[in-house]
Amino acid sequence: MKNNTNKSRFTLDMAADLRTRLKIAAAQKGVTMRQYSLESILRQLDRDDVQVQTSNGFNREAVNKAKALQKSIFGKRRLTDDSTELIRQSREERASHL
Repeated sequence: MKNNTNKSRFTLDMAADLRTRLKIAAAQKGVTMRQYSLESILRQLDRDDVQVQTSNGFNREAVNKAKALQKSIFGKRRLTDDSTELIRQSREERASHL
């Protein structure tokens, strides 16, 4: 049995036609669908320059990106300690637009 101590399982749902394309592409390369998918994901992560932070903290750029994303999503709203309240408010907001 393989050593999977540093791995975690990831399930991906996809349309049947996409699965067929994946299967054909993997077969053309002579690799499994799993290998093809992992290599494709790694190539895309390299293109996007996504790196794992290995030190005991976050770099400043990551923190700034997180803050900008938080601001774009929540604006000036303060998050409550209770996430259910935030979800309820979002649902009410969405329902008012329907």
